[in-house]
Amino acid sequence: MRAAAATIFLAAAPAYGDQSSLHVTATGDVGATDNVFATERSQAESDMFTQVRPGFLFAYDAPRMIHDLTAEIEVIEYVLHSDEPSVTGRLGWRGFFLPGPRSQVVLSADGSTGQLNTLSTRSSPETTTVAVTPAGAITSNTADGNEYFSYIASPEYRLSQGLYVQWSGTDDNAKMPTTTNSVQAGGTFGIERTWRSDSIGLIAGGSILRLEYLAPPGAMPGSRLDHQANPNGELVWRHDFDKKWSLDLDGGIVYVNPFGRDPYMPAEKQTSGVYPVFGGLVAYVEQWGRVTVSARRVVAPNLLIAENTVDDTAVAQLALPLPWLDDNPHLRLPKLVGLASLGFERTQLLDPNTSALVGEYFAGRVDAGLAWTPRPGQTFGVRYEFVYQHASASAMMAVPIAPSFFRDTLFFTFALRYPDRVVATVPRQTDSVRADRKDLAPVGAEPVVPDPTLPSDGEEDEGGGR
Repeated sequence: MRAAAATIFLAAAPAYGDQSSLHVTATGDVGATDNVFATERSQAESDMFTQVRPGFLFAYDAPRMIHDLTAEIEVIEYVLHSDEPSVTGRLGWRGFFLPGPRSQVVLSADGSTGQLNTLSTRSSPETTTVAVTPAGAITSNTADGNEYFSYIASPEYRLSQGLYVQWSGTDDNAKMPTTTNSVQAGGTFGIERTWRSDSIGLIAGGSILRLEYLAPPGAMPGSRLDHQANPNGELVWRHDFDKKWSLDLDGGIVYVNPFGRDPYMPAEKQTSGVYPVFGGLVAYVEQWGRVTVSARRVVAPNLLIAENTVDDTAVAQLALPLPWLDDNPHLRLPKLVGLASLGFERTQLLDPNTSALVGEYFAGRVDAGLAWTPRPGQTFGVRYEFVYQHASASAMMAVPIAPSFFRDTLFFTFALRYPDRVVATVPRQTDSVRADRKDLAPVGAEPVVPDPTLPSDGEEDEGGGR
């Protein structure tokens, strides 16, 4: 398999046009972990592994639109614990459109199939998130689509609107399997007023959830099918202290409203609940990178475990250029960068019928690394990750597929793209942390620590979200 991937990479013929470019990509790593199956510590086993993702990137640039299409195959092979490699396929598309001089539209669609990978190698160390994940050799299929529209109504006012849909299905591959089938769909509408150093935004939206958990006959917990409608509203205030320092504060409510009947427990009485959500963030932003520290409470479904949850999270993120290898230390794209994130999360499960909190998880992650980019289209790095997950007794009764564990992993990584120059890249779909929005990358700009195989930021391997 690895020889075939190398042959594809070396033999493919890249093409350039005035408006398009075709690239061959390859990312991967060699690593070692002390808990290969993310199981309880008494059952943990060590192993070494190789992970390779050969693929293609097609980019298209027109006067009022940009498109990129990516396709890749992920191959993971363990030295001691696999008879054959684990193979995952992924296909993704992103489009950026300018309908008018003051409006923009961003569309995206992604899908993947294969074995669930709890090793966070698709995203860079400063962007990884903390989330409860199932463990073991679980097959996962995912698909999602997103639409975002923004309009500058005046120098002071900006309007935005978004739609999204996400689907996830898992199978633990047991003789009598436990499976999940989860769907979330929703939308948001926002209005933002900006002053010289401040902005206030109001965001309203809602989501519809369908969370299905199918267990073998006689298993505890048994099968269930939950439906929920979750309208929400939030007020956001941003303040810029100067050109580098800024503060974000937000607060709102989420109304958790079960509806329909669970065919596996038709007699259960359903009760709605209201939960406050809030958060704060302090950011130091330079043209070349950023440091952020945030704390937040959100209500969000974890599609991988088919549960709606209340998450309390604290995260620190760092992307810092190291000038030792650069002749010009102020270079926009430094050759050597330090990347790190530190996160802690308490996840409380929401009872699908009573909307009460029933059991909790504690999760933590330390992720740190160095990335060296000797030339555009080539990045090499070293990375260390520590992941911790602890489930209470009541949480394990509700979600037995997500046990307690902790794991240390060391990676040596690479990312290659040929040819290195992409005709255009879709702007990163990240929220601004400044009132003046100057921390967002301009159209076509690479992120400060790019994955050279991608025209935009990488994505997370795990479930959960805001």
